[in-house]
Amino acid sequence: MTKRCRIAALILAAILALVLSQAAVAKKVTITWWLNPWRIEPPGFTGEHAVTGDDYPEWVKQEFERLHPDVEIKFEVVPNVGFMEKLSAAILAGNPPDVSSFYKKEWAVRGLLEPVDDFVTAADVADWYPEAYNYLAADGKHYLFPRSYGTNGMGSTMLLNPRIFAERGLDLPALPDRSWTLDEFLAAAKKLSWDVDGDGINDHYALALGAQDSENNPAWFYMRGASMFNEDETEIVIDSTEGIAGLEFMVDMIYDHQIAPRGAEGMGIYDIINLFHSQRTAIGYGGPYEIGRIYRAVNEGKLDEPFEVKIAQYPHIPEIGPVAHYACGGFVVFKQKDAKKREKVMELGKFLTDTDNTRLLKSLLYITARKSVNENLYDDSVFADDVGVYANALSHGVPYYGSPDVDFSEASKFWQAAFEAAFTKDKAPEDALKDFAKEANRILFGK
Repeated sequence: MTKRCRIAALILAAILALVLSQAAVAKKVTITWWLNPWRIEPPGFTGEHAVTGDDYPEWVKQEFERLHPDVEIKFEVVPNVGFMEKLSAAILAGNPPDVSSFYKKEWAVRGLLEPVDDFVTAADVADWYPEAYNYLAADGKHYLFPRSYGTNGMGSTMLLNPRIFAERGLDLPALPDRSWTLDEFLAAAKKLSWDVDGDGINDHYALALGAQDSENNPAWFYMRGASMFNEDETEIVIDSTEGIAGLEFMVDMIYDHQIAPRGAEGMGIYDIINLFHSQRTAIGYGGPYEIGRIYRAVNEGKLDEPFEVKIAQYPHIPEIGPVAHYACGGFVVFKQKDAKKREKVMELGKFLTDTDNTRLLKSLLYITARKSVNENLYDDSVFADDVGVYANALSHGVPYYGSPDVDFSEASKFWQAAFEAAFTKDKAPEDALKDFAKEANRILFGK
C-alpha cells in the first residue's frame, strides 16, 4: 500500500469513527428532569462549600448516566415560587419535562401522567407509607414515586427560640410532643412580646403573620375545627363560625394582643422566616427542614452564627385536639410515546426513590416515605427529639387545601385578598371570609 493510500485509509477510518460516535450519541435517550431547589447533600459531599440546589441533581445525573450509558439527563432546578405556573405552561405547549417534583392529580385524571404500578415492587409498596403511595391515585392506579412524608414543616409545627423563652422566664412545652393549648400559647406569647421604646406599641413579638403566607395561615382555622372544604370537597366552607373565629383571632394577635407585628398584609413566608432568623420573633414556622435552613444560611453568609431552635406542635383547643398540615412528595412521570424511553424514565423515578436515595433526605431533616429508612435514620442525630416531635405532629395531619383531587390554585389570590382585607381592617373577618368563599365556590365549583 502506498503512503497516499495509507493516509487515505486513516482519514476514512477517522471519519467512520466520528460518524459511529455521533450515531452513538444520537441514540442516547434524553431525559428532562425538573425539580425544586433542595439543598440535599449527595454521597461524598465534603462540606467544603455550602450545599447548593445543583449539587444533588448533578450527582444524580453523573451516577445515573454511569449506570445507564445510553441515557443523558438534562435537569433544571426551578424555584418553588412559579414552578407550577412554569409547568402548566409547558404542558399547554405540549412540552412538559419527563420527570417532575411538582404535580396535580388533575393531570393523572386527564391521562397526562404515567402510572407507576408496573414499575415498582411489592417490597416497595410494603415499605412506603400507604398515605404516600396512595397520595396520587386515580382509577385504581398510582402515579407517584413517593419520597418524602410530610412537608418542610410549614403548617405542621412551630419553631421556638429557647434562649428568648428562657430570658422571658418561660419553659418550652414538654417532650415528647411539645404540645400546648391555645390558652397556654397565648399566655406565653404575651410574655414574649414587649415594648422597647415605651410608646405603647410592642417592638418585639412572639411571632409574625403574613397575608401571603399560604402555608401556615390555615392552621389557625383548623385548630378551631374549621375546614376549607365540606366532607366530599364540593364546596368551600371556611367561612363557618369556626373559620371566622380563626381569622378574628389572627387579627386580634396583631391589634389587641400585640403578639404579632402590624404590616402583615404585605408580608409573605420569607419575611416571616427572616424575622425569626434575626431573632426579632421568638416563634417561627416549620419542621426539621427549617432548622437545617438556619445552618445553611450561616454557610451562605446570610446569618452570622446559628442559634438553637426547638420544634413544638401548633397550639390546640383541648376538645378539638392537635392539628397539622399533611402532604407527601415525590416524582411523577409525564406520558411517554416511546416504549424504550418510558423504561428509562421509569428507571430514573425508581432510582430517585430507592432506599439509598431516600436516605439522603436526612441532610434536609425530612421524614421519608419509607418506613424502613425512618426506623433508625435519626438515631445518631442531635435533632432526634425534634424530628420525633414533628413525626408525632404528622400523626394528626390533614391536607389543609384538600386532597390532590382539588386544584385550589385558581382560588388562591382570593384567599390572600381575604387576609389582606382583614389585616388592614378594611373588612371584618366575617365579611372577608364570606367574600372569599363566594368567589372560590364560583371559580372552583361553578356555584
